[in-house]
Amino acid sequence: MASDKGQDKQTSKSTPAPTEGGKTGWMFWVMLVAVAAGALSGGFALSQLLGGTDSECPAAQTGEPVKVEKNFDEFLLKNSQNQPAWIYEGLEAIVSNLDEPGVTRYVRVTVSLEMSPEMDRTKGEAYLNERKLVLRDWLTTYFAGLSLEDVRGSRNLEKIKRHIREQFNELLFPNGRPYIQRVLFREFAVQ
Repeated sequence: MASDKGQDKQTSKSTPAPTEGGKTGWMFWVMLVAVAAGALSGGFALSQLLGGTDSECPAAQTGEPVKVEKNFDEFLLKNSQNQPAWIYEGLEAIVSNLDEPGVTRYVRVTVSLEMSPEMDRTKGEAYLNERKLVLRDWLTTYFAGLSLEDVRGSRNLEKIKRHIREQFNELLFPNGRPYIQRVLFREFAVQ
């Protein structure tokens, strides 16, 4: 016990007590101010980047439901050059048996569509939601015709994406410009 007391006295003498006006107190406040300034400027920049006004969406002001136009060219924005492409994620997962004789193999795929910036997002989503059943049916039938070898490897997956994009553009916008830029797989599982 006597040796423990001797060690306590030695350790308390070897570590200096922090001084109130010393370097450690000053550095703490400088770092705190720098972190706060960084957080404030980052938050402001993010709000400017992501923020928008309700005046951009007339349906949000009036409370009326969005109508789907008969002519798809009316869906385009007037000033589309500054608009970014947007992602449509309204399609649920597709589960389909693969064309493998003697073995039960299936694929589970969830697809997102990168849409052209020329398409108004609100009206475009309404149009795609209206045609969702046709797209799901085509996807299920398409994957049911593929074999296990057809869904293996990155080259085959890119080929599948390209084929889906071409067929979706043909189904959704016949005799028109393709508005689907890319097909993205959120989920692709073969079992």
